[in-house]
Amino acid sequence: MMKFTVTAFVFLICTAALLSTTEGKPRIIMRCQCIQTRSNPPIPSGRILSLKVIPAGPQCKNDQIIATMKKGTMCLNPSVDWVISLKEEINRRNVTKSN
Repeated sequence: MMKFTVTAFVFLICTAALLSTTEGKPRIIMRCQCIQTRSNPPIPSGRILSLKVIPAGPQCKNDQIIATMKKGTMCLNPSVDWVISLKEEINRRNVTKSN
């Protein structure tokens, strides 16, 4: 029982350290958020509530596109034609809403 308590305590300390902020700014996650991406079948644009586009950078060498739907999120393959078209359509939809 003592080993479990110590292990749980160490886990909580490590978790708190990872969630902490630096000078009031959130810590940068230095890894890809999209480990696996979906290529097919295409998702109809009406099912997607929003797209988050994360350009390649020091945190990840790949562009990342995360689709938010009613039942959760999914990473999409940014080099597939239907995802490129979807991204353009969502951008047009957002521009129209803001005008």
